[in-house]
Amino acid sequence: MRERSSGYTAPAQGEDTRASGSSAGFDRTVLFALAVSLLILTSGSRSLDLNNATVVDLAGGRAVIEQPVSGKTFNITAIARIENISVMSNSNVVRCSVEESFWRGVYRYRIASDEPVSGILRYEAPMRGQQFVSPVLLNGTVAVMIPEGYTTGARALGIPRPGPYEIIEGNRTAVVWRLERDSIIEVGFYRNDAPQILGYFFVLLLAAGIFLAAGYYSSIRRLEAMRRGLR
Repeated sequence: MRERSSGYTAPAQGEDTRASGSSAGFDRTVLFALAVSLLILTSGSRSLDLNNATVVDLAGGRAVIEQPVSGKTFNITAIARIENISVMSNSNVVRCSVEESFWRGVYRYRIASDEPVSGILRYEAPMRGQQFVSPVLLNGTVAVMIPEGYTTGARALGIPRPGPYEIIEGNRTAVVWRLERDSIIEVGFYRNDAPQILGYFFVLLLAAGIFLAAGYYSSIRRLEAMRRGLR
């Protein structure tokens, strides 16, 4: 068993680090608030309450996950290593310690703050190309923000799992689950124009098939004519 205690206390490197971390955390919080507002506005008559939702932002080749939390100690069990763990409350970074351990392919994290916190637990996870698999079990309402210019839902190109889920189209596509039990979610996404390009490809493939088939049958007819001539 490998265990490592980071001894991290946010901020770990003086007041300047706390100021920059708070600013970055504030910017991220604003971005997520805008994302939630966008989901509500683009949902039309469908009212979505994402105030207590887990929000996953897929951008920049990484997944930023924000979960609402309340308490002093928070535990994360993950199938992949997660990074940049922090706790936010009222747009400020909360001083906390983070301990990490690894055993038999499973990462475990213990995050502890000095005082009770009601806020957001934020961390980052890696992605594999245009595929996201949550490194942790998620429950309740989960909203995944697809990168701008991309979408999901076509079985031949990439679909979310598990079902049921709701796909909301807007400036950015969002996939929303209302999970009743702990689940690993998965999202495959692709460029907005990928279905059209795939359609063109199949049309060309069909045309090529028709051309080859016509040439084949034409050759067969010529051979039969030659055989009759030899008789």
